[in-house]
Amino acid sequence: MSNVDWVLCQQEGQFFERKSCHDRSKGRLNLRPVRDVARDIAETLAAMANADGGTLVLGIEDDGTVSGVHYPEDRLRVFRAAPGTHVRPPLRVHVQEGKIEGKPILFFEVDWSMEVHQTTDGRYLLRVDDENVPFPARDIEAMKEGKRRRVTETRFVTEATLADLDLLLVTKLAERQGTPATAEEVLSRYHLAEGRNGKTALTLAALLLFGKDPRRWHPRCGIDFVKYEGTERRVGADLNIIKRERIEAPLVLLIERVYETIRPHLRERQRLVDLFFEERLEYPTFAWQEAIVNAVAHRDYRYEGLGIEVWMFDDRLEVRSPGCSASTRNSPWRRLEFPDWGRE
Repeated sequence: MSNVDWVLCQQEGQFFERKSCHDRSKGRLNLRPVRDVARDIAETLAAMANADGGTLVLGIEDDGTVSGVHYPEDRLRVFRAAPGTHVRPPLRVHVQEGKIEGKPILFFEVDWSMEVHQTTDGRYLLRVDDENVPFPARDIEAMKEGKRRRVTETRFVTEATLADLDLLLVTKLAERQGTPATAEEVLSRYHLAEGRNGKTALTLAALLLFGKDPRRWHPRCGIDFVKYEGTERRVGADLNIIKRERIEAPLVLLIERVYETIRPHLRERQRLVDLFFEERLEYPTFAWQEAIVNAVAHRDYRYEGLGIEVWMFDDRLEVRSPGCSASTRNSPWRRLEFPDWGRE
């Protein structure tokens, strides 16, 4: 089998598609119009780039028969250019020519893209199994946003070594989970590290989770707690900050330390219930603690100039985490707000 014959036994699916250049509708094999073939190329590659990438092979029938790409060179240039001329923004695609059974074939390979692509006729498509499915642009963007964050967190930091980690912290975490293992085994199990050329390469996530000095790898990976007097932020001569504290620690310790910092500032309120006074904290414990967990877990670590901030006012608690959402598309922040339930 040659280096391209693998396409004959490859099933169409999420990452693979084949397209014919021929039309059999009139009982004989006729070349399809160039514009139709170019449109098919653009549709499939845009859908793949909006999903997980993939390969399109031009010149093979649906049943696997090799029919070839028998067009003059000027028409082939149209096909090669289709990912750029028929898709907005243009796609970066690797195009390769080959032969199977002596017939010319064109291969198009595209990676998943950080951008949302549409065909020039205005359609947004997503590769789902073996189909190019119309999909709302906002939903494609939401999926890509998650991938963009993962790309940042899973990138390897070449200058980092195991000496930059608190390895005891790694093993303690494994023990708490009931799966004792060496630090290296834990890091490998969770894809936080891998062996490269006899050395251990660490991801940014590993350094933020277990680093001796996480700030060395990300300048704003801690949390700022700010308590204000009143119900709004004021600046200058009217500055109304009562307490400001910066909490820095590896992420596996950070959340608990933030809890410890905020808890003393939560007031207890009395409320009359069925002729008895009931005391409770002004904010439900599970709610504000869960908000901080989500802020740390889902923040966008591409933003190095912004950190997580917790603002406490007389009537509410706000947790702000860097990263745009559908409701804050023009802002680098996501915000959760908790009203003081003791005021109900």
